Amino acid sequence: MKSFQKKIILFLKGLMMGIADLIPGISGGTIALITNIYEELIHSINSISLGSFINLKNKGIKYFWKEINGKFLFPVFFGIIFSVFFFSKIISWLLINEPVSLWSFFFAITISSFYYFYEKIGDIKFLHYFLIFIGAVFSLIFTISINLNISPNYFYIFISGFIAITAMILPGISGSYLLLILGVYPLIIKSLNDLQSFIFKFNSEIFINSFNILLLFFLGAIVGLKIMSKYISKILYKYPKKTLSFLLGLMIGSVHKLWPWQNNIDSSDLLMFKNKSIVLPNKYDGPPELIKAFVFMVLGSILFFTLSRLKKFK
Repeated sequence: MKSFQKKIILFLKGLMMGIADLIPGISGGTIALITNIYEELIHSINSISLGSFINLKNKGIKYFWKEINGKFLFPVFFGIIFSVFFFSKIISWLLINEPVSLWSFFFAITISSFYYFYEKIGDIKFLHYFLIFIGAVFSLIFTISINLNISPNYFYIFISGFIAITAMILPGISGSYLLLILGVYPLIIKSLNDLQSFIFKFNSEIFINSFNILLLFFLGAIVGLKIMSKYISKILYKYPKKTLSFLLGLMIGSVHKLWPWQNNIDSSDLLMFKNKSIVLPNKYDGPPELIKAFVFMVLGSILFFTLSRLKKFK
């Protein structure tokens, strides 16, 4: 496969990761695992250090680019940043207006991805099943029990970025859902949308406020990403099958957050998504849209198997 085609595929995988990170309930790390770039992504991020930038100064851009695996990282991160910035409004609209279709699509992707883990783990022993169970219990408790109501300030936004990125690079724990728990998800989505609006409306006051919020959030995310990638990289290298077993458990324990039919317990803010009850389609408050749900589940499954066929092209 030609170099340009590989870059396009990496960009598309990053694009999918960014879209997933916008949606409460699914993790960009899950997409990275499905598309077989997770381990290389973690190791590449971990390779970036102060020494890398010293080498940039002393040995030049080519040495630095090779040291940090830039040919891999750049298209992936460009795809993530592109999708987060340009798809935030679309995702916000879909979450409110087409929830059944959206959740059906990602529910099918996540369920289908369990196949990847079994293939990757290989010979599953009792310890692997135990780690799957522990991961599932931890994820289930985490996603149903924690609920914070704190008025965010600039320092809190920085800390939220630090915490959320940890979830975003861990399959099974949604960074966006964690932002909901922390109470800053609507603020971050609004800031992204306002930044897009600035391109057309040129409102400097809105731009400065949104820029400050996002700058602090992403600074926190960068610090968290670097710190967490170091530990995840070491664990993946030392205990690959055990780590994947635990990550599979995290995904199993959180998949209930992607169930397409969930009723709002508190309808005061549709973008919060914290107070939801899982119901059968016939108990759903809106139209159950079973045919549409089935179609999007099929599309999600097709996308997963298409991505998994491309997994050798990292």
